[in-house]
Amino acid sequence: MFFIGIFGVQSKDEVIKTEQAVTCPVCGAYDRYEVIRAYTYFHIFFIPVWKWNKRYFVRTRCCQRLCALEDGVGARIERGEAVTITAAHLRCSEAPANICPACGAQLHSSFAYCPYCGIRR
Repeated sequence: MFFIGIFGVQSKDEVIKTEQAVTCPVCGAYDRYEVIRAYTYFHIFFIPVWKWNKRYFVRTRCCQRLCALEDGVGARIERGEAVTITAAHLRCSEAPANICPACGAQLHSSFAYCPYCGIRR
């Protein structure tokens, strides 16, 4: 964030759509995911004037992944079109190794059991 008096530059993330009761395009589980738009903007008196660096992401609840979504697909979703997101539309990073498979909590690498739900990793 960059701010001087009456103007500045800031980044923002917005959830533009939440898909419920769908098959996860990453792991295949039956759960939900959120489509997120991230961008940088210039503001004067906290009023956005110019937006750039617009990107789209999908955050899954089941496997705790954040995947980049193709810009064209994200723009179509933002316009309100009915789009089915498939694995071909996503670019995902490696799966986090220290996530509990039952509750999704972040775990230390030395833990054999989840301290939140008690499930063995």
